[in-house]
Amino acid sequence: MKNIFEGNVIQLNEVDRLENLKNYKIWRTRSEPVFDQLAGIAAALLDVPVAMINFIDRYSIRLEQSSLCSIAIVKGYAASFEKSVADPVLISDPLVAGEYGWRFYAATDITTTEGLRIGTICIVDKMKRKFGHWEKKKLTCIADMVKAELNKRISALN
Repeated sequence: MKNIFEGNVIQLNEVDRLENLKNYKIWRTRSEPVFDQLAGIAAALLDVPVAMINFIDRYSIRLEQSSLCSIAIVKGYAASFEKSVADPVLISDPLVAGEYGWRFYAATDITTTEGLRIGTICIVDKMKRKFGHWEKKKLTCIADMVKAELNKRISALN
C-alpha cells in the first residue's frame, strides 16, 4: 500500500522485521541507561532539545511517540522536515499542530545486522533548522552505536 510518505506503509519484510525486533528483547522494556545516554549524546551533538530512540512494532512505538518515527522506517534513510508546519504530511500531526509545537523533525533508521529496520533515532526542536550532510552523518553515527548495543544484547542472550 502506498501513501504520502512515498513508500510502502507495510514493508514487504514486515513479518521478518517484527520477528527480528522480538529477538532483541527490547520491546516494551523499561528505559535503559545506554539508550538514554545515546539519545543525550545525539541531542548535544546536534544541538537540539530533544532526541529519542524508538523501537517500532506493527501497532505502536516503544516510547509511545508519534507516527513521525515511522517515516525513517518506511524510507530507510535519514529523513527531515525542516519546516514541519508547512509540510502537508505533518500539518495534522498532534506533535506538530498541538501543544508540543514541533517545527523541526529529523530521523534515521536503526537497521539490524540482518538488514531489518526496527527503530529510529530522531531529533526534534520547536525552532526551524537546517539538516545538512554533516547532521545526517552525525545522526547515522549514533544509529550505528545503537546497532552495536543491540548486537551486544543479542550476544549476551545467546
